[in-house]
Amino acid sequence: MLLYIHIPFCASKCGYCAFNSVIDSKDLYPMYIQALCKDIRISLERYLSHGKLQSVFIGGGTPNILPAHYYDDIFASFWPYTSKDCEISIESNVNLITTAWCNTLYNLGANRISVGVQSFNPKKLAFLERDHSIKDIAGAFESIQKSGFNNINCDMIYDTPLDSHSSLKQEFENLKNLPLTHISAYSLSIDADSRFEGREYMLPKESLSYEVREILDHLGFSQYEVSNYAKNGAYCRHNVGYWELKEYIGCGAGAFGRVGNTRTMAHKNIKHYIANPHYRVEERLSDADLNLEAIMLGLRCKSGVVYELLKSHHNLALLLDSHKIHKVSRTNMQGKQCEYIIADDMLLADELAMWLS
Repeated sequence: MLLYIHIPFCASKCGYCAFNSVIDSKDLYPMYIQALCKDIRISLERYLSHGKLQSVFIGGGTPNILPAHYYDDIFASFWPYTSKDCEISIESNVNLITTAWCNTLYNLGANRISVGVQSFNPKKLAFLERDHSIKDIAGAFESIQKSGFNNINCDMIYDTPLDSHSSLKQEFENLKNLPLTHISAYSLSIDADSRFEGREYMLPKESLSYEVREILDHLGFSQYEVSNYAKNGAYCRHNVGYWELKEYIGCGAGAFGRVGNTRTMAHKNIKHYIANPHYRVEERLSDADLNLEAIMLGLRCKSGVVYELLKSHHNLALLLDSHKIHKVSRTNMQGKQCEYIIADDMLLADELAMWLS
């Protein structure tokens, strides 16, 4: 089982961001954390009667906008349910990282940190409406290293109007100087409910996804999902769990969860969530819905799709013959030998899913 915890507070809102977050809400911190901890305890008691959490992911928003002392109660609410090797990840923004904050989180038990760098180009940072400077990046990673973290992710964005193959190659060279085990490289998307909504003209005619993969491969990071790259197999356990359709609990304003065939969502409005943190909108999923998700997500990553889901599809043989997909045999989580269908090129996952869904 996985646990996602949402911290919906930010210092400012980036133009491309459509996540559930608010600014200028410090007065809500104490009440929100109290409601969140109740939500976590009740949810874990309800859904985790046996077994342990394999992963906890604290995302946002900007989790490191919260003063570190708030995490004492948050960790206390889920710690008894964690496995011995539980991966506990926390997201952070460059300009709010301090050594003291990192020390507290590391000592509480966080063992993976994700940093929203997004770019090393000052003009691109301004375009993306990020608050930090290039100088801030070096200081942030120095604080992270001093605290003891050695499983570190960096988020990057590309496909902005300022990007080209040569500029990205020069920009990504900066990653060599950081103590990274993982890189998430996202193509800029224009999402509804963001300030960039309606500005599709800002996107390039052709994505630079293949160029990014080539650059990161040269830097020693292997692609294991459309947007995710790792060194020495340091995959994000939490995200892999989503892609492999594992069950997960979501706590916090607007957080999603899925247990069995039921998907849930908490109140998005923070004040409504504080008033009733246990409320959930429920969506009943059919087996066909889950199978479709398994196909779409599996083709996007190294995990692949269980062959049984696809063996009767009329396009399967055609795609195997065209070398767009291949079949492998490996042991699943239950120790059983199974066959999987893997995309030969994960960047074609959406196209392949259309053929097979």
